[in-house]
Amino acid sequence: MIVEGGIAKFPSGRLPEEALPEAEAAYGREPSGKVYRIDAGTPLAEVNALPLAPGDAVLFQRGGLWRGQLRVRSGKPGHPVTYGAFGDGPAPIIQPSRPGDDPGRWRQEGDAVWSADTAATADVGNVILDHGDDGCLFRRQDAASLQRDRDYFFDASTGRVFVKSESGNPGLRWRSVEFAEKIHAIDECMMHDVVFEGLAVRYTAAHGFGGGGVKRIAIRDCDISWVGGGYLYVDTLGNSVRYGNGIEFWGGAEDALVEGCRVSECWDAGLTNQSNEPGSVQRNIVWRGNEVSRCEYSYEFWHQGKGGSTSEIRLEGNRFSDAGGGWGHRQRWNPNAAHLMLYDTTMDTPAFVIRDNVFSRSADCLCRVFNQWRGHAEVSGNRWESGGEPVCRWHARPRSGLRYLYPDRLDQIHCDDAAEIESQGQGAETFPATEEGFSRFGQTLGFGPDIFSFITL
Repeated sequence: MIVEGGIAKFPSGRLPEEALPEAEAAYGREPSGKVYRIDAGTPLAEVNALPLAPGDAVLFQRGGLWRGQLRVRSGKPGHPVTYGAFGDGPAPIIQPSRPGDDPGRWRQEGDAVWSADTAATADVGNVILDHGDDGCLFRRQDAASLQRDRDYFFDASTGRVFVKSESGNPGLRWRSVEFAEKIHAIDECMMHDVVFEGLAVRYTAAHGFGGGGVKRIAIRDCDISWVGGGYLYVDTLGNSVRYGNGIEFWGGAEDALVEGCRVSECWDAGLTNQSNEPGSVQRNIVWRGNEVSRCEYSYEFWHQGKGGSTSEIRLEGNRFSDAGGGWGHRQRWNPNAAHLMLYDTTMDTPAFVIRDNVFSRSADCLCRVFNQWRGHAEVSGNRWESGGEPVCRWHARPRSGLRYLYPDRLDQIHCDDAAEIESQGQGAETFPATEEGFSRFGQTLGFGPDIFSFITL
């Protein structure tokens, strides 16, 4: 455990060196095909300890809820381990958060401030109220900043949450209070040959599905919501940078399919594959037929690092709506909502396809592009729906020779400087939500033919 700026930086999931022995051992196991039916009374710790073999299935009872982190096991080619559902009712829920709705858990600290022991072992990055029906609390960086009703501060040294509640005890004010801890709900670090079907994942301050180095992964018909908000790091000035994606493939990722999922209310991206690890390979990743709404970014991509490669990435037939419409946008110091967030990428991306998607409404712009993508991607058959926000903000930055790789942060850790960042872009432009602006957008970046429409709600 590392403490940085007073924040306990526990791992959000297994470290690669911890996960790799399990991933490698699976290749030597004989296929079994055993089915484990997990009732609602079985804790996740027991599920994680199951002696799974390739071809086994772990089926959670529909209507059940499991608190904690699901640490998945690997199958082998042709014999994946499946995590799914059985029975009738709503999708089984994997939920790492800790409950805070017991009125006896809270004590009054004075001046309408209440505190509760969260029992959390990692950062509490969000507090969700009434299962999202009443939104969430607004995170502040210290106790002195609790000035408005529904502000909160997490004291990492004591594990207590402090809340400004002008309507009394939070345990009485809300029927449900969930402390979202910085733990991936589903930890798939280094795993391979795994299928997820029909699960609901929610209330984590890290990622819904998180972990790097995956191979032959399929995620189908899953619901992911209320994700992120934990502190990723603290810069030298003491500013805390928060994060959290719905489904993330970090570092190396090969032969992955995400299909028919519904993702909403993520601090950062609903869907993303990204890396800055040297030598990381991202190949044959398909995002198809998903619905993403109210995330800061619907789909985020960037790939940096020496010796890495990217190929065969497909974003097809998805519907993306209301970027920046969720809880995270209002709490960010750098709100920059976009459906497509194509950050700085320093390598070629052959067979990168963005096709037949719908990009509808955003709090900032429909897409944000940092480098020139002409010749690096096929972008066609998409529908872009704007309510007046720009179609695209293009930074016109080169793919090589970049000194500053994190222009969204402008933090002291990376010594970013706004003037120097912008000086690297020649011909940066914002393309307005007009037929002329849309036409110029396509011509400049080599996108299209696509469809543009101006909509009102």
